[in-house]
Amino acid sequence: MNVTTREAIEPESPEFPVNALVITSRIEEKLGRVNKTIIKPLRIEANKLSSFMEAYLMQRDKRDRFTDQEFFDACNRLSLMVGQNNITVLLAKLYAEQLIASKEVASNISALPENIPNLMLGYINELNRDVTDNQFDDRTVHQIAKTIAWECLQQSYQPGTAKRADAVVALAYLGIDDPEAHLNYLEKRLHLIQTIGSAKDRIRFCLDPLAEYLAGWYLIELYGNNDGKWRSHFFKKADDLVKTGTPDAIKGLLLAVRDCYLSEVQNSKETDFVSQRLAKLAGFTPPAITVQTLIP
Repeated sequence: MNVTTREAIEPESPEFPVNALVITSRIEEKLGRVNKTIIKPLRIEANKLSSFMEAYLMQRDKRDRFTDQEFFDACNRLSLMVGQNNITVLLAKLYAEQLIASKEVASNISALPENIPNLMLGYINELNRDVTDNQFDDRTVHQIAKTIAWECLQQSYQPGTAKRADAVVALAYLGIDDPEAHLNYLEKRLHLIQTIGSAKDRIRFCLDPLAEYLAGWYLIELYGNNDGKWRSHFFKKADDLVKTGTPDAIKGLLLAVRDCYLSEVQNSKETDFVSQRLAKLAGFTPPAITVQTLIP
């Protein structure tokens, strides 16, 4: 919500004309001294991934499509992707759906994504595959989706809205013919974005994590491993936002950018300036690296 609307939500005020209020947010909101119940969705523990995948595939009536070897290979791939981190149900669901598609469409689970950024692009590919007429190619969809995602995040580094007119200009700058048609494709055919507002002049992504990872891809393609550009552009604003008290709100983008950097920048390492700076701003501690010395 915009600042004006957020400031109007004052549950502890006697003048607030609402008896009961439900708020969804990715961070814990300060609502004053009122009675409140906080409900948080559970994350899937790293050592419970196979149990979740088994249950999900059974529920989708797809478990018998996979041999035990294929199933455990797929679970192992997901485990390597997320490491020791607990993950959201959304992420596991996206992986499970791509696992099903890999078997039914390509009959090749080895083509599954090996990292989260590619999992997000794979999700878009699956949506695009369902378009049966006047289909745009995957690379074009990726390009416009990344650009629009950054338009929606660049102001506050949080998933938000962008003016439709600004999105049109951004796509035109890329040399995209008929930007309006491409925006309509994302909205009407793929259902990745939606038009909101009384004037129907703003757009936003339907899934916040998807927007963050696509914006991360955009930034990696823009700055690559150029530390100077990262410092003078991205980190300058990130530092200002953290100082003003919104580190939790931008954590999703910071970690998404970090994942994109480590997976897509050639020869990137955990110890690189960009990776370390992103982790520090997000308050994320990378897993310790164990070095073994083998003595003949």
